[in-house]
Amino acid sequence: MSKAASTTRFSSVSRALPLKGLYTFVCVARSGSLRQAAEQLCLTPQAVSLQIRTLEQQLGFALFERHSSGIVLNTTGDQLLAWVERGLGLIERGVQEVRERQQRQQLRICASPWFAIHCLLPKLPEFEQQWPQLDVQISTSVPFPDFSSQRLDLAIQWGFGQWSFSHKKLLLTDDKLLVCAPSLLSEHKPLRVPSDLTRHRLLCTELSVELWRKLLNTLGVDLLLEHQALPLDSHAGLVEAVQKGLGVALVSVAEARELCAAGRLVAPLGEQSISSLNPSLMPGYWQVLREGEYSEPLIEFCQWMSGWLADHPRYPQQV
Repeated sequence: MSKAASTTRFSSVSRALPLKGLYTFVCVARSGSLRQAAEQLCLTPQAVSLQIRTLEQQLGFALFERHSSGIVLNTTGDQLLAWVERGLGLIERGVQEVRERQQRQQLRICASPWFAIHCLLPKLPEFEQQWPQLDVQISTSVPFPDFSSQRLDLAIQWGFGQWSFSHKKLLLTDDKLLVCAPSLLSEHKPLRVPSDLTRHRLLCTELSVELWRKLLNTLGVDLLLEHQALPLDSHAGLVEAVQKGLGVALVSVAEARELCAAGRLVAPLGEQSISSLNPSLMPGYWQVLREGEYSEPLIEFCQWMSGWLADHPRYPQQV
């Protein structure tokens, strides 16, 4: 549904719902008295009675039975009361949560899906316990996010650190191994030397097209990458495609070697990672900070994250 259609639908629904009358209805139903409801609402009993009659006309059904001694909810009113109380409760809860968030300092972070799932989210409760007054908002993105429109403080993205930001730091390396399924190799389409890559489809994600380009340049292989590359929407899709024999892929070293040991993949050009051919072929997950002054929570978060990432097997080695 388009934004315009959604707005139109919401507007028509909100106009159809007499919220003021529904609130008055709940007050009368809870107190069982027009007079008591009027006192709560700072209105006259006549004004409350008029609001109830107007509401019944708008809804198209009666909500109360009227007697000389007062008014009593009818069956229909009793059914509606449960729904209205629930709805008003949700509105009150929403307003309270928004108010509380406005009073709490926010830290907005956008992370690569892999990093978020495997690294950040499992550890985040520890930081939230240390900073209970802080509202940490996590989003994920494969492409590099827009700091301005998303009002981000920090991004953690896969790449080569190519972004034009003043403060960025490599958190984890992501070295790759060239692999394919055993079934892909044949006498008609061998893969014994780098030049054989011209015979095969090159599997990649949107972000790793450039990694293939750099590797082919390093290997001295001349081919039209745009024609041979098959970009897939996720790393998981890439791993599934290469195991099905749909092409050759660059897979993270640990995962690739595990699949090779299981017999599902092979490394036709050797077991060496691509960074051993050229150190500039080493991508990774980078911490990128917004420009400007940094808040204390942002500095604390970066220090906290660096602390536990130091024990990760893919933490960059200091030379």
